[in-house]
Amino acid sequence: MVTPSNVNPNGYYAKADRNDLEYNSPYVEISGDSFQYQSATTTSNNRGSINSFLDEAEIISPSGDQSICNANQRMRKKLKSFFMNPLEKWQKRNKFPWKLCVQLIKVIIATLQMSLFGHHSFAYMKQHLDMTTTLSRILLKDWAADPSVYPPSFGPYSVYTIPEFYDHVDMVVRQYTTIGTFAIGTFGYDSPTNMLPPIDFCVKEYVGHVFPSNSSIHIDDLPKETCLTIPPLYPGGDPAWGNFSMQSYFEETNFTLNFQTLIHAKLHLRLKTVFIKALNKLDFPECYKLLLKVKYDNSEHDGQLLISLVIHSTKINCHMNTNLRDQGENLYYLLRQVLNGFVIVFCFLSAILCVRSLYNGYKLSRETISFFRRYYQKEISAWEQLDFIDFWYVNIVVSDILLVFGSLIKLQIEEQTSEGTEYAKCSILLGVGNLLIWIGILRYLGFFPKYNMLILTLKRALPNVLRFLICAVLLFVGSCFCGWIVLAPYHIKFRTLSRTAECLFAIMNGDDMFATFALLDTELDLIWYFSRIFLYVFLLVFVYIVVSLFISVIMDTFETIKHIYVYGAPPNSTVEVFLAADTGEDDLLEEEPSGLSTPENEKIEVYDCCKRFWNMLRFSLRRF
Repeated sequence: MVTPSNVNPNGYYAKADRNDLEYNSPYVEISGDSFQYQSATTTSNNRGSINSFLDEAEIISPSGDQSICNANQRMRKKLKSFFMNPLEKWQKRNKFPWKLCVQLIKVIIATLQMSLFGHHSFAYMKQHLDMTTTLSRILLKDWAADPSVYPPSFGPYSVYTIPEFYDHVDMVVRQYTTIGTFAIGTFGYDSPTNMLPPIDFCVKEYVGHVFPSNSSIHIDDLPKETCLTIPPLYPGGDPAWGNFSMQSYFEETNFTLNFQTLIHAKLHLRLKTVFIKALNKLDFPECYKLLLKVKYDNSEHDGQLLISLVIHSTKINCHMNTNLRDQGENLYYLLRQVLNGFVIVFCFLSAILCVRSLYNGYKLSRETISFFRRYYQKEISAWEQLDFIDFWYVNIVVSDILLVFGSLIKLQIEEQTSEGTEYAKCSILLGVGNLLIWIGILRYLGFFPKYNMLILTLKRALPNVLRFLICAVLLFVGSCFCGWIVLAPYHIKFRTLSRTAECLFAIMNGDDMFATFALLDTELDLIWYFSRIFLYVFLLVFVYIVVSLFISVIMDTFETIKHIYVYGAPPNSTVEVFLAADTGEDDLLEEEPSGLSTPENEKIEVYDCCKRFWNMLRFSLRRF
């Protein structure tokens, strides 16, 4: 241990004792091992000066004033107590780790809540996707579900001639007006008496003419949109709708459709549907208004009208009239709501405890700054002040906020007071919140030396990794722009900038290069050779150089951490040097044993922890 007798007035160790001097670093998180102490100034950068040695000596060996010694001892006690982990506080001060227990309980109930919500969220999304598929098969002529074959074996769903367009529109109108007579699903019209509502046909087009023969275009004004309302000529389900013709109706109403200047056309349809489901408190029936838009897109003017069906659903109240009662389901529903309430309560409690700890750290940092200014005329740097902010607590507070908002939305969904579309928001909040609380568990594993290697490696490698990634991202972004601008017209994987980035990232992770080469659709030799050279160079640079260097950065940091595990680490900051100067008068803490941990010691520590936990729990129960 560093004491005033070990340091001469010039900041150097007494030569007779230097070889026997050992230092137990309170900041080496994976090791309690000892090593030969050197000056923190010379160890950190090997560029120390005589003045820096004297500054360190002043911290280690202050003047003999008893008031200064007492102030040093009080500050050292506060700092050591602050930098203890919960297990050390429990072992040395019998302070029960309440925050640890709260976090463990919160992880269990939040994960259970997320699992139950995930099941119902998946069922909801699957139900709406199936409904979209059903309406597409009913309304759209010759529509087939996309089998997700890559690359696609046929072009997009579209029509190419004017007769095909009118046949398709007629099919949509006929199927829509008779949907209640043949559809398996519970579909009705959006009217109180189930009367067929009017159909709106809207067209957006340029005002003018196009003459391909002499390559002339006459456009009078900006695009305009006009709508034609088709009234219910016959009742819904009437067989007379089978003879309806949109082209004939256009002629009767003097409505002209110019395909040469057409941008897009839309059919607006309105339906209602009911999802009966299980008729219980959790799978309650849902009623929706459906606004269907069949769009014929001619914005590219390339000879094909792309057809798509978009459905906007709005949840409405269902008028229930049933005598079904299930006490088991009611109890299950009640337990689900109680679970939501527990998650909110524990998140609030966890956030309050963590915010209090962050505030205590802030107060101690202000007190430490004042202490060093008063007694040592030294300033604590902003980087050293970050040691008083536990970013694990910040992570926990953020996760608590996300889980609280996610649980509130989940309560609204289960109480039928929120739209079904809130499932997406709730899923993101609960999912990210659970991710953060599981990441927070790493903090508590870090209290054990054998499990802390990953955390320290990531923490120590982060600055180098970020600097490395900046350079790698610049190369990657440049490659994305180059590949997109050159290969987009000829390759399906490079159609958009985002798809180009996905393709190149997949190549970095071992995507099939042959398929990428084979999908190139061009007869230009220049593009063919460019694609080969570009992809081979990208592969060589990123797979064999960038990725390998990235791994080497991590491995170099890992080797450094292993060295620290064996030999310990010197104090690098002013506070660390101050704590290293403990004279042994601190009666708050017991001396830590030095040397590498052994399996026997770890078993004893685990046994002691379990025994202390049981005694503390028994004592708490007796008090209640």
